[in-house]
Amino acid sequence: MNFLTDPVQRKRSAHESNIWFVYTATSLVSVFLAVAVNHLLISDGLYFNALAEQMTYEQIEKTISQNHKWAWLGYILLPLYCLVKFSLVASCLSLGYYFATNRWAYKAFFRVAIQAELVLLLPALIKLLWFLFVQTDYSLQDLQVFYPLSLLNLLDVHSVEPYLFYPLQLLNLFELTYWLMLAYGVAEVVGWSWQRGLGMVAASYGSGLLVWVMFVMFLTVSLS
Repeated sequence: MNFLTDPVQRKRSAHESNIWFVYTATSLVSVFLAVAVNHLLISDGLYFNALAEQMTYEQIEKTISQNHKWAWLGYILLPLYCLVKFSLVASCLSLGYYFATNRWAYKAFFRVAIQAELVLLLPALIKLLWFLFVQTDYSLQDLQVFYPLSLLNLLDVHSVEPYLFYPLQLLNLFELTYWLMLAYGVAEVVGWSWQRGLGMVAASYGSGLLVWVMFVMFLTVSLS
């Protein structure tokens, strides 16, 4: 047995176990919140009110039935969505770090992405509590466009073009905190200053996010 490297290996193994524990916990909380929103906030009446002018009664019933039938698939795919998201964020950060230092640190940034994601679970929880106890009279559109502490919630959504909903939702305090968490994680991993870490997050993750936002806006315009 190599007594010099064994403690290092144990420490690395503990870190990896912690990563997957946090990933599992994050995924389970995401699934729980999705189930809670679907069962506690979304009713058949919301669909009828939202689609009454676009579909017949029978078509709406069929749509609701299909949603109920395939809801479980969305819950199963949610952990996969989280995994893909963490991988993409880690890839963006790793590319930024590679261009800055000619070194690669994907695993470390993957852990940073998972830990920072905990911040983004709060808006979903706040949304659930808001419509359960505060704004109890709401429409399906209210649920779709609501994002706590975002710029969109300060505007009249009826005067905003649908393709702007997503970017305006992203302009919120939780997303800002998420960036700060990423910057702190990057700085801790590579031994940089917090300011330099934030600069790398803006250049790497920020660029990737901008491309994604433009894609979503293009898709919204194309499908509308």
